[in-house]
Amino acid sequence: MFQKKYILFPKLHLKHLLFLFFLIVSCVKKGVQIYFEKNQRIAIEFLKLYMYNIGDMLTIIPYLIMKKRMENENIKNELKKITFTIDNAVSSLDYLYYNPENIRNKRNKWILFRNIFFFTIFDIVAQLSSVIYYIVKEDQKLVVKQANLNSTLIFNIIFIIIFSILILHTKFYRHHLFAFSIDILCLIILTIIDLIHLFKDIGENEMMSIIYILIKILSVMLYSLENVWAKYMFLYNYLSSYALLTTKSLFHFIYLIIFSFPFVFKKIGIKDKEQRNIFSMIGEIFDDKTYYFIVIGYTIISFFYNNLCFKIIDIFSPNHFAISRLLENIGIFIMDLIINGPGSSEDLFVKIIMYILLIIAALIYNEFLIINICDLSKNTKLFLDYEAENDDQESDDASDINLENVLFENNQNENNNGDELNDIIK
Repeated sequence: MFQKKYILFPKLHLKHLLFLFFLIVSCVKKGVQIYFEKNQRIAIEFLKLYMYNIGDMLTIIPYLIMKKRMENENIKNELKKITFTIDNAVSSLDYLYYNPENIRNKRNKWILFRNIFFFTIFDIVAQLSSVIYYIVKEDQKLVVKQANLNSTLIFNIIFIIIFSILILHTKFYRHHLFAFSIDILCLIILTIIDLIHLFKDIGENEMMSIIYILIKILSVMLYSLENVWAKYMFLYNYLSSYALLTTKSLFHFIYLIIFSFPFVFKKIGIKDKEQRNIFSMIGEIFDDKTYYFIVIGYTIISFFYNNLCFKIIDIFSPNHFAISRLLENIGIFIMDLIINGPGSSEDLFVKIIMYILLIIAALIYNEFLIINICDLSKNTKLFLDYEAENDDQESDDASDINLENVLFENNQNENNNGDELNDIIK
């Protein structure tokens, strides 16, 4: 059946809607960010840290709901386990203190704490790197638009591949490498276009913009490591995405208190203005009452964004999330096109072609689209399921043939035995 078709579209499942939801939430988030960018950048960057943290804290709601549901479903099993442990426990103190199971549990808790600590450190350093840049160079006007950072997506894909191989021992097949090749080629072309516009616009801020891009690349590397590390904990520490985000919010709350404490006393200078406290600057943002609704909305969007991120990583893989980031960038391009209008018609035409190819590559990687040539379909879930069905069918046919042979041999033996008995009687 598959040999006659060169393009196949496997049946989609409800879990694939996560990609669509992520794209929608990303576009909404970008729209709010554009609204933010009209205000003071340093105060907004500080405020985002707190909004991200509160958004993660909201994850405790689905976490508690899930935990309560699991407790109701498993309460009988847990009671049986406890009863079994008590009935089999030895009364001696040596067993209580040196039980290998207790030692193993302590070691596992320490490993889990260590993994969560590294996970939160990767994330907080990635977040704070940009904020520190704004603090150090607060008198510089940054002109790099998020729509002009396609180069970071190339590094995102490369870092995800490297960390997935090193930490998760992920195997990449031909259709994965084919999709990644298309992604990197298209992103190189988009990056060249963006750099041309960037160096035309930056003027005297050339060095600052280059430093900013390098910081963004560092952030991408840390986020990529964070995503792969999260998948590792999902697989080996048996954490849910809700538990991970809830725990992360608690760690980040402590980090933000430590980071923010010096700025209670330190004043920050802004070009052509007197030095002011960062928290007074944040307070001034809310002089416009609209920002109360904007901040609440952005916090809720951040909640959905982060949960969708880690749901995709948990259900699929960090590599699938890297493809989701490509879709996010396409959404950013569309939003930038609607708000700021197109640039040159030549660049716009090339960008549209590149983004179409990126969408096709994303479909191939996620096996929404299967190319049945040059062994690109090999090791896809559709073909593996088809091969498994064929093997089962062949096994069933072989079993039927063997059964028929056994029945035939039994009949022959019965006939032979009957003939021998007749000969004896005669």
